[in-house]
Amino acid sequence: MIKKIIICSIIGLLGGCSVTSKPISENERYEEAKSDLKQLFVKQDILKKKLDFPEALARGLKYNLDFRIKLVNSALQSGQLKIAMYTMFPALNVSGSVYSRNNAYASSGTTSAGALTDVLNSTPNTIRSARGAVSWNILDFGMGYVRAKQQSERVYIAEEESRKQLQQLSQDVLVSYWDAFSAQQLLMEATAFQKLLTEAKGKLNVAMHDKTVPKETLLNYQAALLEGNRRVIQLQYKYDKAMIDLKHLVNLPLDQQFSLEPPPLALRKIHNLSHLDFRKLDAITLAKRPELRGQEYQQRIAKLGVQTAILQALPGITLNEGWNYNSNKYLLNTMWVDRSFDVAWNLLNLASLPTALETANTQIEYEKIKLMAMTITVLTETRYAYSHYETLRREYEVAHKQTENARALFELNRDRRKASLASDQQVIIADLRTLTTKMDEDLLLSDLSTALGELYLSSGSDILPLDVGNRPLNEVADIIHQNFVLQNTWDFTSYVNFTYEKYFGKNVDTVNVTDPAQTTNKIIAQTPATASTASTASTASTASTANTTQFTIQVFGDYDLAKVKAVQKELHATKLTQYAQTKNKGHDWYVLTYGKYKTSKEAELNIKKLPKNLRDLSPWPRKTADLAWPI
Repeated sequence: MIKKIIICSIIGLLGGCSVTSKPISENERYEEAKSDLKQLFVKQDILKKKLDFPEALARGLKYNLDFRIKLVNSALQSGQLKIAMYTMFPALNVSGSVYSRNNAYASSGTTSAGALTDVLNSTPNTIRSARGAVSWNILDFGMGYVRAKQQSERVYIAEEESRKQLQQLSQDVLVSYWDAFSAQQLLMEATAFQKLLTEAKGKLNVAMHDKTVPKETLLNYQAALLEGNRRVIQLQYKYDKAMIDLKHLVNLPLDQQFSLEPPPLALRKIHNLSHLDFRKLDAITLAKRPELRGQEYQQRIAKLGVQTAILQALPGITLNEGWNYNSNKYLLNTMWVDRSFDVAWNLLNLASLPTALETANTQIEYEKIKLMAMTITVLTETRYAYSHYETLRREYEVAHKQTENARALFELNRDRRKASLASDQQVIIADLRTLTTKMDEDLLLSDLSTALGELYLSSGSDILPLDVGNRPLNEVADIIHQNFVLQNTWDFTSYVNFTYEKYFGKNVDTVNVTDPAQTTNKIIAQTPATASTASTASTASTASTANTTQFTIQVFGDYDLAKVKAVQKELHATKLTQYAQTKNKGHDWYVLTYGKYKTSKEAELNIKKLPKNLRDLSPWPRKTADLAWPI
């Protein structure tokens, strides 16, 4: 092996050792692709024949590969931060050696008179030595500290990028789901219409040879049938494309078949934005948009670059201390400790300091300008999202009236045909107009829901925390369902008012939303313990430590206490429910609870007796052992 290395080195010096890799063949690429495909869908929950929107979004959050890449990047940046922190510590070096020779290391000399001395041997043939040393360069410590600070900012940047990816993924799933569902419903309605079109084509072919029928009437009739066929073809393509996009986003096999459940009511609700306060919306957008927060961290990194430039121009001071051992028996001291103090200064770094500082300050100015550009961009996006939603809302109102008008015309022609006052052609054309106007209305409703999602997205709204992907699929889907139930209880204006108050405090001149925390506590304090609520709200407030009550009903849960209180207020359930605190994934977790019960079965029976607005939140029994109720 040693000879081969020597020969290769000699050849490398003479002409160069050829070190090249071979390209990947088509067969190798295909085999690798097959292996990747097998791993794409492993360890995923089995999909049922029907898919609803909360599960679709939950699958996207857990299994979408683009989102997982961002999460892995966050973990990678965290690991780089730990590595950067180690560079601040002193270097601890341990070394050892064994030295041996085949004859004695002996020497002789002469005296001042010129006489030869005896042979002297001060070193044995084999020597073993070891050294353990601590070396600390103070300049490296300073540079390591600054770089670790910069890396800590990059960790925050990676988290903001993950937030942005999560928000965009939610929007993409929403768009694809809505498109696929609306097309699915319209295709079901178009099936019967296609049969009618087939029959109409046969009648049209016969009528074309009937000279008593005006040619213009037949051509208009044929144009209507062709338009109907074209619309159905477009609808089929829209459905196929939306389903392919949805499968890609939620990481499902492209050939898997399933149907879609209706989207949540919150996505079909028409929001009134006439009282939207843009000052509040702008403040929320500037505080929560991931791009702005990430650029703020980038600006911090640039400012730390000034410190880096200054440190690089300073002299390097190194402190060394080592413990040594040598097996040479002729030494008087075979073990000793040495210390040294070294100074090194690259004067060229000092000469380049003005240029380095100028470059660092230019970088700060560059990042500042980027932040300003992003600021006006995100504010523009919120205005565009608002204008887009309002335009679609008005257009949808017109489309809805057009559908009602077309349906009324169809019913009128159908009734007239029964009375022999209208032809089959008139009924078919009226039916076609009903289908096309209904198609336009449904597609507009889909676009309207998408525009609402853009409004939430442009304001930096987080639908879920980043760590939600670590939970089971059914739990993630349940949290998403609860969030959409919450959205259904208020409109976007209420969300803006509540979020603004949460982050910036109440503005009595413009905010009409009452403080949910004060309202909740006040009502609970003033609610008497009546006999009718002895097993529910009064039990929760007076018997929280009783050993006989081991279960409660969890109605809603979230990391944000303000959101839990908001749900309690919006559902008008302050007299029935109470919030409690626990821990989840090491963080505070707040739950909205209803009553206390001796057994889980008793709690399940009481779930059926809950008001409908509480049952819509998918409540479930849970133990009270780990819950702490406010006093």
